[in-house]
Amino acid sequence: MTTEPLNPSVTPLYQERYAENTAGVIAAITACIVAVGGTVVSYPSNTAGVIQALIDLQKALGGGSGGSGLSVRLPMTAGQDLAIADAVYLANDGFVYKARSNGSRAEASLLGLCREAANTGQSVTVIARGRVDGLSGLTPSAEYFLATGGALTSTAPVGSGIYLTMAGQALSATSLDVQPQAPILLT
Repeated sequence: MTTEPLNPSVTPLYQERYAENTAGVIAAITACIVAVGGTVVSYPSNTAGVIQALIDLQKALGGGSGGSGLSVRLPMTAGQDLAIADAVYLANDGFVYKARSNGSRAEASLLGLCREAANTGQSVTVIARGRVDGLSGLTPSAEYFLATGGALTSTAPVGSGIYLTMAGQALSATSLDVQPQAPILLT
């Protein structure tokens, strides 16, 4: 049985010293951070490193920054050129296109937001629920609605024949918690 050497920076008072196996714990936590789309940094192989990795995992899950928890990511194919954070809907042909509030009910049925840019025919990850980064100019805590051409607005659309579709809530000036709701036709 292989054991990890004692961590010389830890000097417990009044108790025996045991070998730490923090490297394995940190490796497991960083794998979870990567799996939920978080950012991994270098963590020291000690208790402080485990704590910092757990804090980063909490942030990646959304719990440390007011987010909504795990995100739902859908691998899709772009039916047109798409940018990061474009609002998209799923068309009958199986491709995703920019959603809009002034089109048909299908076009206003928000599937989610693009996690990355994609050209027509390329794979794109759509965040159907959870945090999307890469936006700009959002007002933290404000609700955002589907506008036109894949855009979002903090002002609820009005007018006959327009669909009101809730997209989510801003977590910061650059992040949105995607919470799509069914479109409502305004009369």
